[in-house]
Amino acid sequence: MVIEQFNVQPLMPNSSIMLGGVGVVLIVVGVALALVAASSRLIQLSSIADRINASFGVSKDTGNKYVWVFLGILLIITGGMIVCAMTSLSLPSVVTVGDGYINVESTSFNSVGCLLGISSSKYVASEEIAAAFVSQVGSGDFALHRYLGLDSGDTNVGIFTLGNGATAYLATTNATCLIIELKNGEYLIVGTSDTQTLANSFSQNVHPLTP
Repeated sequence: MVIEQFNVQPLMPNSSIMLGGVGVVLIVVGVALALVAASSRLIQLSSIADRINASFGVSKDTGNKYVWVFLGILLIITGGMIVCAMTSLSLPSVVTVGDGYINVESTSFNSVGCLLGISSSKYVASEEIAAAFVSQVGSGDFALHRYLGLDSGDTNVGIFTLGNGATAYLATTNATCLIIELKNGEYLIVGTSDTQTLANSFSQNVHPLTP
């Protein structure tokens, strides 16, 4: 039974926004290049393609067209992957507190999700929890080293290695987080603009907090 849900909405850094813009430019250039090449009007670039094609014994008229169509398609695919990745990283993670469990859905919990926006879940039942407490991350045992996902300031969403060497699943926009240590040695770390409210709901419905 679902008790409460919290959204963790990452704020994209300017560098990621700019990278998304680069992806859009690549798509536009790729489409234009493929269309022009397909209509056999890419005369100004023919000398480059001619040298490439001659080495493979491909005729001038046929070679120019297909080389540049292929290049256009490659640019479209590359730009599309960049845009999809940036869009996926900007999607909110959903933290669900239920009766005896906590579940986090995020596109940053696997590489496919990061590219295609497909969410993965990290489900933790109360019996899997060794300890839970509210503390800050970013230093000592809870220093963060990103393996997959997004890290920008207090926004950390994805899979990380902690300072103590453990694997942690994070979905937080706050340095103050609910830190859940699992019996298998992993961690689930979540935080919102009001982490204490999340922690209170967790302690009442899933697992008591360590003093």
